[in-house]
Amino acid sequence: MAKLAKKKKSLSGLGARYGIKPRKQFTQVHRVLKSTRKCPECGSLKFGREAVGIWSCKKCAFKVAGSAYDVKL
Repeated sequence: MAKLAKKKKSLSGLGARYGIKPRKQFTQVHRVLKSTRKCPECGSLKFGREAVGIWSCKKCAFKVAGSAYDVKL
């Protein structure tokens, strides 16, 4: 029996819908959104998005406002 190829994680929710261009754009934004970031205060890798435009560190509780999908400090 042949082994099936694994699907890309970021496209798994879309399936074969919407066309290739929106799926590629979704993948690019999703990869940036879910990437690991370093906290500017404590340096830990637990810095992530809490809500749209609100980024916080789970270790030191440092909060900063940034853009929706990526934070530029």
